[in-house]
Amino acid sequence: MPKYRESDADIDFYNKFKIEEKILQAEKLLLKVQEILRQKPDLFEIAESSLNHLINDLEQRENSLELKRIEELTNKHFFVDSYQRGYKWKPQQVKALLDDIDEFKIEKSSDFYCLQPVVVKRTKLQDDVQYYWELIDGQQRMTTIFIILSYLNKDKFFHLRYETRKESTEFLNQLSNLPENASEIPLSTIDSHYFFEAYKAIQEWFLKKEEEAGFSREDWKSKLLKNTKVIWYAVRNNENEDFRKQSIEIFTRLNQGKIPLTDAELLKALFLQNVVKAYEIPEIAIQKQMEMANQWDLIEQSLQDNDFWAFLSPHKDTNKYTRIELIFDLIAQKSKLEHSAIEQDHQTFLHYANQFKSDVNSKEQLKETLELIWQDVLTGFQRLNEWYQDDRLYHLIGYLIGQKYKKIQDLWEAAKETKRDNFKHILIGFIGEELKTIFKQKKEDKEILAFEAIDYERSNARPKLISLLTLFNIYRHEQQRTRFPFKQYYACKWDIEHIHAQQSPELSQEDKLKSWFEDQNKIIDNVPSEDQARLRTALDRYRAANKDESDILQTEYLKELYAVVGDTSENVHTLDNLCLLPDEINRSIGNAPFFIKRQDIISSEQKWEHGNTKTDLKTSFIPLASQQVFSKYFSPNVNQMLKWGIADRDAYKKALINCFNKYGIQLNHIGMGGE
Repeated sequence: MPKYRESDADIDFYNKFKIEEKILQAEKLLLKVQEILRQKPDLFEIAESSLNHLINDLEQRENSLELKRIEELTNKHFFVDSYQRGYKWKPQQVKALLDDIDEFKIEKSSDFYCLQPVVVKRTKLQDDVQYYWELIDGQQRMTTIFIILSYLNKDKFFHLRYETRKESTEFLNQLSNLPENASEIPLSTIDSHYFFEAYKAIQEWFLKKEEEAGFSREDWKSKLLKNTKVIWYAVRNNENEDFRKQSIEIFTRLNQGKIPLTDAELLKALFLQNVVKAYEIPEIAIQKQMEMANQWDLIEQSLQDNDFWAFLSPHKDTNKYTRIELIFDLIAQKSKLEHSAIEQDHQTFLHYANQFKSDVNSKEQLKETLELIWQDVLTGFQRLNEWYQDDRLYHLIGYLIGQKYKKIQDLWEAAKETKRDNFKHILIGFIGEELKTIFKQKKEDKEILAFEAIDYERSNARPKLISLLTLFNIYRHEQQRTRFPFKQYYACKWDIEHIHAQQSPELSQEDKLKSWFEDQNKIIDNVPSEDQARLRTALDRYRAANKDESDILQTEYLKELYAVVGDTSENVHTLDNLCLLPDEINRSIGNAPFFIKRQDIISSEQKWEHGNTKTDLKTSFIPLASQQVFSKYFSPNVNQMLKWGIADRDAYKKALINCFNKYGIQLNHIGMGGE
């Protein structure tokens, strides 16, 4: 259950700015005006039009988003329509709510425990002159609060009616008349069963708590009424839509699909509502609302760009219509960290709702607060957009967030009060620190940074290698003045590919052996013609060998083959023989020689050029640096494409070291050829 504490400035807010009184006055005025309209004694048409305009204006003000204390619900009338299911909370859910409120510690008068949103809509029932609030969402919580107060007060605190279930309503309203130790009473409906089970759970909970020293029923009741709030979301009536149909659509959206109100929805309503409150002249308020709504939509549309979002939040799969929450989260994070001990749902919304209350005592102050906060939002979006548009920042930030070295909140704080170039140096330093931990190696009681410190066969090496090779791919894009495709990158699962293949595994199973011979024939078909006959003879001898000769003849064949396509006696597990490939492509390539892998890579690249589906991405997206490796882009002299030799590895190693040098990592280059 959520909990929250308001700021010190809010201690006596409700004494200074009694918004509940204004709402109550508006309700009374609305009833009075509507009564005049119904009578129509001698009103002119223009007077009627003006009064109708006043009613609409008042209704606009009534439909709002705010935090309400439970005591503010006194004497309000609620009803639950027939399209909703009945009350279904079990005793353990009721006790969980009681425990949460009980465990919430009040350190100052402005502290409050916050319930989940309640979605309501103002309506009038056909058989009643009384106005009601229809409970579209939150009826389980509100009914539980009603039963708790019925038990504590022995009287109705507010009114609750279940439409079309008259017996349920009557039973619910009689709970306050039950004796203290009621345990068995006649139950005529399934609703009555659940109501009474909840009542007994409440009764049992309080009787048990009163055995504890220091517990006070009155103190607990005061905490519920004065220090417990609900997020009150009043839905505006749509005059052009069937009243009940509108309610059902909202209910279905919130309950059937289990889609709760998001912070984005709550925040948008909160900001637009405060525009109306801040500007007295309706025309100006409407203009300001439209301006803010248009800016909101523009930010939302920008963040719906999946390339932009993959850069900002690669590990969080969010509804694209709630991505704007990131900006509010980042701005509010300092306050949220201060309240980290009482983490809750809708914490960002509560931060802003609290700001609008604690910082204002007049319309002018509200206007100033609103404009300052909204300017922070616009500036926050501008900052994120600048990060995305600047190629260097895009790569540095995208890498740090993507590799989980830093959270975006960390980078947001680092960017404050610093110029762009200095911020880039800070980011480079962050990456350099991570690289140092990877390349650190002890040698003669000294810690040095060694290229050989990271090796494929060492424990936990794989994620480090993927991280290094990802950075190298970003570096290659920067050298080409192109942008690394984070969106495509995060759509794939990555693996480490040995450029020059590892030794073939033991061949004991018949099916593996058959497949291996087929692969060898394909390899021989692609070597220079002058080598084909010799290799085929060696392969045929091995194929026909008996068990005693098999190992010797296999060794002879492989010796002949590696003389043509490259030996594997050198260490194949160091970084200069590794590159990055999607795991599906890596598995399909297997232990083939360099030139066979090269053909497969080219084939995958060609598929990628013509494909645009997710499947194509996973089976054909080749990172830039891996493309360059298999085209021998880094090699000084390319006179053959059959094998990945020592000179190729040395050239690749130099390119890797140049990349890491950009982040302050000085690695000595010792060539395999003795350079």
